[in-house]
Amino acid sequence: MSLSAFCRMASASFVALVALAPSARAQSALDVGARLAPQFYSYKISSPSNTTISEFAIPVFVQVPVNERLSFDIGTSFAQARVEQTGTTKVVSTISGLTDTQIRGNLSLGTDFMILTAGVNLPTGKSTVTANQQRAAGLIGSDFLAFPISNMGSGFGGTGGVVVARPVGDWNVGFGLSVRHSAQYDPFDAAGGAVLHYQPGNEYRAKVGVDHPVGTGRITLGLTYSTFGNDELAGSVYNTGNRYLTQIDFNNSLGVGRISVSGWNLFRTRGTLVDGSLLDHENISNGTLAYSLPVGSIVLEPNVEGRAWTQVGSATSVLGTFGLRMQLHVAGMAVIPSGGFTVGQVAAQSATSAMTTASLTGFRGALTIRVR
Repeated sequence: MSLSAFCRMASASFVALVALAPSARAQSALDVGARLAPQFYSYKISSPSNTTISEFAIPVFVQVPVNERLSFDIGTSFAQARVEQTGTTKVVSTISGLTDTQIRGNLSLGTDFMILTAGVNLPTGKSTVTANQQRAAGLIGSDFLAFPISNMGSGFGGTGGVVVARPVGDWNVGFGLSVRHSAQYDPFDAAGGAVLHYQPGNEYRAKVGVDHPVGTGRITLGLTYSTFGNDELAGSVYNTGNRYLTQIDFNNSLGVGRISVSGWNLFRTRGTLVDGSLLDHENISNGTLAYSLPVGSIVLEPNVEGRAWTQVGSATSVLGTFGLRMQLHVAGMAVIPSGGFTVGQVAAQSATSAMTTASLTGFRGALTIRVR
């Protein structure tokens, strides 16, 4: 799993739950919710990389409460990625189709807000790619660029976990444990050659989070640790290292609007590559500042985001994104269009194998529609 995908999953799965501990409410099957979020991301990286990476994605998410204790959520996406590299020759790689489908059940127990979770990853996506698709399938998994869909498919898998969150004085405190197991699959279409079987190692994850009211808002802190068993590809055993993810989120009223500050830092420890060589540690840091301003029935939210990626032996990659998001309500739906422009630089390797950087520009657009 890429660092960016890991970070998004950890963010969504736990820290927000801590803030919900004191406000759980009864639900019924009539409270079905859905979210549709078409998005387009594109980045152009200059010489010596000379690469343009684009992705159009349509994630769909549905939440179905059965009763006040049991709920299910289902998510899948359609994604289309394209990579174009120019130089002495022009190389184009594309991949498109459905991604895997995730189904998760959540069961709340007792008065201490204990939640049991169980999920399954159904292999509806492309877990096996051809030689022409490999470049596009690989680059959308960039740890630094963080495309909305970073993996087209990873085969059948299952996840189980438990989360306990409860108020302690003015604080909410939560702790969670989970384990994920994935079945073997074949990541590459060998086109008549030897089939390369891939067996991912198990993932074990521990999470802790706290939050506290501040003015009209709150501050939330979280820490996630994830350790992985060894992966095996065609008889070669390797391990990409463990992950430490720290998160902070703060929001409060400021003037006529609302300010929010969020950040995360993801550190991956040393690991090994398929050939047994060392895979050194790396670190990605991200921070976002946003200000929500009501204008009539519309909420405008200008925002700025910064990200830095450090790797041993490579130049530091950095980017800054300047964006604007709007929120309005149409026919009982929350409609949230957003867009942003990105500038920065990424680590690159010259024709003489010297380490250098390449400038980066990009843009993104999204339209999120929430129904409930």
